Amino acid sequence: MKPTATYTLRPGQTLAHPVLNKNGMVMLGAGTQLTDKYIERLRTLGITDIFVEEDTPRRSPGTESPAVPAAQEKMVRKRSAAASKKAVDEAFDELINNPFIGQQLSVPMLGDRFLRIYQSLLGELSDHRFMKDRLTLLHLKDPLLFEHTLNVATLSAIIGFAKQYAIEPLHDLIVSALLFDIGMIHLPDELLTKKGRLTEYDRGLIERHTNEGYQMLAHRTDVPNAAALCALQHHERYDGSGYPSGIGRSQIHEFAQIIALADTYDALVSRRHHRSSYTRRDAFEFLLGSGDRMFDLSLVKLFISHISIYPIGSRVILNSGQTAVIASVDSSLVQRPVVKIILEKDGSYVVVPYEIDLRVQYDLVIVDTAL
Repeated sequence: MKPTATYTLRPGQTLAHPVLNKNGMVMLGAGTQLTDKYIERLRTLGITDIFVEEDTPRRSPGTESPAVPAAQEKMVRKRSAAASKKAVDEAFDELINNPFIGQQLSVPMLGDRFLRIYQSLLGELSDHRFMKDRLTLLHLKDPLLFEHTLNVATLSAIIGFAKQYAIEPLHDLIVSALLFDIGMIHLPDELLTKKGRLTEYDRGLIERHTNEGYQMLAHRTDVPNAAALCALQHHERYDGSGYPSGIGRSQIHEFAQIIALADTYDALVSRRHHRSSYTRRDAFEFLLGSGDRMFDLSLVKLFISHISIYPIGSRVILNSGQTAVIASVDSSLVQRPVVKIILEKDGSYVVVPYEIDLRVQYDLVIVDTAL
């Protein structure tokens, strides 16, 4: 598959590989259908080439697809698996070599150290055969699930770094985060893309993925013991309202609590089959509101104080309609950075960009990010 120049893109085409932002996080996931807005933003960011799915010939209405011979179907599955394996390898390479992942931390100096440690550990894990095979199956099941897993692993590693974990527990946390949702590979495909209300039966099928993930990992000697517990417990909640066992507080493994928090945050700020993404600000407000109910409030505060929801240099839109660039971030109040206005409400460019400190300009808030 060859890269496609962004100036030739047209609405309706589908991304074959994810587009990452400068922080190494997924900006547009594989499988995203391009719109005029997405295409315009890709060009504005200076992204010159992306990978899109090859067009397939359209059939006339009413015509049926010819039966696919078993040998041909087997070949198609084999090619799909090979494509997923390649996608997993490429994703690891991008994470290992991306110099901007450290900007996910709100403190730049900490970000530089985190980047070195995290990428070194990912380099070691890139040869972990079992883990890569399972991630390939997850990608084959749904590329969005795979991309979500990578984001959760990065966010979990940041929390572990903020908690000052030594290298060995940080390694075990990353492995656990990369395998936490592995039970989803047995979920019926139609449930992954279902847009309507889930039935009780549907929910039962989905909730089984925690036990199935545990069974897949519990007796393996090439993954940490904590990985199986994280697969089992990442939907348990601090107040005991989660599943599958309804345990709470200290009964939940600390890694599972970290992964659950990262899982929820990334799910909120990412596009899903059934809904659009939340703003990062709204996601932070949700997490704070769920403190000591869904999650340990001290863990939520640690997460929020270290995650840079608005990396320096990224573009945002204010409730005034103005477009700005993040100039600096106070780690104690990451939701209200100092911004530099570059576009006025009417779309006119600012000749001499000027700064506004949102910590003191209370009537202004960030309402969206600008790709």
